[in-house]
Amino acid sequence: MHLFRVLLAALLLPLLAGCDLFGSDPTIIEAISAESDLGTLESAILRANLSATLNGEGPFTVFAPTDAAFDAYAAENDISEIELLGATTLSSLLRVHVVAGELSLEDLQVGDVITTLNGETLTVTTASGTVGLDTEDAGPSSNARITTPDIEASNGVVHKINGVLAPTDT
Repeated sequence: MHLFRVLLAALLLPLLAGCDLFGSDPTIIEAISAESDLGTLESAILRANLSATLNGEGPFTVFAPTDAAFDAYAAENDISEIELLGATTLSSLLRVHVVAGELSLEDLQVGDVITTLNGETLTVTTASGTVGLDTEDAGPSSNARITTPDIEASNGVVHKINGVLAPTDT
């Protein structure tokens, strides 16, 4: 009987080693895909060829504009979603929302200045108890508030935001 248990354990151990019994965090792209209000962002990432980067090792922090934020940005700039997703500046626009390193909401302190993948700087702010981000651009799309923080990913973290942060060169 003891030999049977040892043999059974020896046979099952390799099978169990290949299984993910506890679940693992999705990649940033998978985390974004799982959120029903981030469809425009997902499409934009694919269109701008940033999936490989955001599926990479990282870690990254993504400040993810919701679909409503993209709709407001498109209306504010008098462009359609199709024009937005086809813009030659799309990659630059998206890179304003990505920071190298994993920054949880707790890590973001008022006054901190963080540099994005495209070299823009974001300043961490607070208003009415919510953490926000401001770009150096004084335009209407220069700030956003974090609405859903700390969506964990295996290669970083995603924070939903209520605005689109425009790069200063657009």
